[in-house]
Amino acid sequence: MPREKSKRRKIWQWLGILLVVCGLGLLGYFAYQKVQIDYYQYRLRKAYEDTFYDLPDGSDKFDDIVITERQPMRLVIPKINVDLIVQVGDVFDMALLDKGPVHFQMSDLPSTEPGNVAIAAHRGSRWGFFTDLDRLRAGDQLFLDVAGYRFIYEMEWKKIVEPDDWSVIDSTDYPALTLQTCHPKNVRGTHRLIVRAKLVSVTRAPLFN
Repeated sequence: MPREKSKRRKIWQWLGILLVVCGLGLLGYFAYQKVQIDYYQYRLRKAYEDTFYDLPDGSDKFDDIVITERQPMRLVIPKINVDLIVQVGDVFDMALLDKGPVHFQMSDLPSTEPGNVAIAAHRGSRWGFFTDLDRLRAGDQLFLDVAGYRFIYEMEWKKIVEPDDWSVIDSTDYPALTLQTCHPKNVRGTHRLIVRAKLVSVTRAPLFN
């Protein structure tokens, strides 16, 4: 009988060790993926900085700015600690979305003229790019930096839509920014959370700290 108890104890000990090893393995895997994403964002920042140029001396506010070509953009949302480079590419490419936000290729470019800049990103899990998008409230500021300019937007509204509702990225009759992510968060999304913001001004974009 004591020998049987000893055997069972050893089995439980080995099971405990196995579970710890598996847990450490999972943590290591997710840490590796996080490092990969951070490194990729670092490379994107370098690409973004290459498109950054000095603006002519004069006013720090600009009333008539039209971006004419797709290029990396920096999205900053102070309220929810978002500071990411928005990628240029196919928004339906899951491998690309795993690395950061993506500009909808069928949506408009940043401008002081009417148009809708639409950006999509993952939410929750290890891809927590837009995890806290639901915390934004009307009036919160969002910054989109491109080609040396900072487009300053204020949130107007947010809503939940069906995943096949593409009307939210349609062009608008005023300069707008639309962010899209999965809903609900931290589970497989069945719907889409949409945040819409309107342009209030354009200034010089700051350099990275």
